Amino acid sequence: MASQNRKGTVSLRQVSGSARSKKVRIDLGEEATFTRFPAPVKVGDASYFLVRGRDGYKLLSTVCPHQGGEVMDEGDNLFVCDGHGWQYHKTEGTCEGKPDFRMKAFLVTLNGNHLIALVPDE
Repeated sequence: MASQNRKGTVSLRQVSGSARSKKVRIDLGEEATFTRFPAPVKVGDASYFLVRGRDGYKLLSTVCPHQGGEVMDEGDNLFVCDGHGWQYHKTEGTCEGKPDFRMKAFLVTLNGNHLIALVPDE
C-alpha cells in the first residue's frame, strides 16, 4: 500500500541518507539582531545564509548542490555558485530555471525571541 503525503511534507523514504544524520539545535541569537536578509551565519566550520521566506526562517547551506562549489551572495536577487555560475533564489534556495533543484535547507524556529536552527552535527 502506497503512503500519501500532504503537500509540503516529506516522508523518510524521500530524504537522502545525509539528511538523516544526527541534528543539533543551535541558538542563532535574538530575532531582532537579524535586520537584513540573507544574513551570513557560521555554525562550526559550516557556512549558511539565514533567509526569511514564505514559510518562515531557514538556513540555506552555502555548498552548491550541483557540484559542491561555494554559493555566494553577490547582492542581486540570486545567490551564485562560484564554480559553474548556477543561480538560486534568495528566499527559498530554488535553482533559477530548475525549480526542483535547490540548496540544502535547515529548519529554523522561533523560541521566545531567539532563532533556533536544527543543523547536522558535523
